[in-house]
Amino acid sequence: MNRCLNCGADLHGAFCADCGQRAVPANPTIAELAGDAWQELSGYDGRIAATFKGLLRPGLLTVDYLQGRRARYLSPIRLYLIVSVVYFLASAAAPVRSDIAGPGIEIQFGNASRGDAADLTAEDRAAMLETVDQQAWFIRPLLRSFAQDPAGFRARIFTIMPRVFFGLLPVFAAIVASFYRGHRFPTALVYSAHLHAFAFVTFTVSEVAKYARQPVVTAVVGAVCVAAFIAYTLWAFRAVYRETWPMTALKTVGIGVVYVFASIPHSF
Repeated sequence: MNRCLNCGADLHGAFCADCGQRAVPANPTIAELAGDAWQELSGYDGRIAATFKGLLRPGLLTVDYLQGRRARYLSPIRLYLIVSVVYFLASAAAPVRSDIAGPGIEIQFGNASRGDAADLTAEDRAAMLETVDQQAWFIRPLLRSFAQDPAGFRARIFTIMPRVFFGLLPVFAAIVASFYRGHRFPTALVYSAHLHAFAFVTFTVSEVAKYARQPVVTAVVGAVCVAAFIAYTLWAFRAVYRETWPMTALKTVGIGVVYVFASIPHSF
């Protein structure tokens, strides 16, 4: 009977039941080394591919995880970390826009033809600060910080925001759990990690669109990503928590509003 070369236990299959090591020969061939390399690059015996395929189906990863079907997927936190790192790398290298835009907000400054947000003249700064005072109160500190030191603001964003988003995972989970009191908090925490992972996927697609350096392309892709995320969120809540569509939509809006206000103090 074959024995595991790692721990010496008897082997009854392709993997050791005691230590988990795959049954391998002491002297591997080139083909075996190539196979090991492929398994590493393709993600834990295909788990990366299976995880991202499952992530595209709203709520599937969460439902499978809660029902014990976990071996085929990456863990929720590992998935979250991978997609967040990809997003921040893509965003850090993306072309810098010469404006800040959002719901009810449109502020332009600097040399728009160059698209360099760091080139802010005294006149640009004064004009932008005057515009900032016309915006909603909760966004003013963020915009003032950007106007006073655009380069430093951008550096702080990419240093602080990964930790901020990670810290907001349990906050979002707590909000979800408060709206769905019949479910345990760990359910909301797993769902939170998966939903945020999909959010980072849409963020990454939106950032990649900036490389085209075409405002129309960026705007269209951004709008599609927002619509896709809203639809995904509704379907995911419905799939995980199994409530009626009207109740799901109502709770989703409520959770979103509470989450926005809860995240503001963490962002400054």
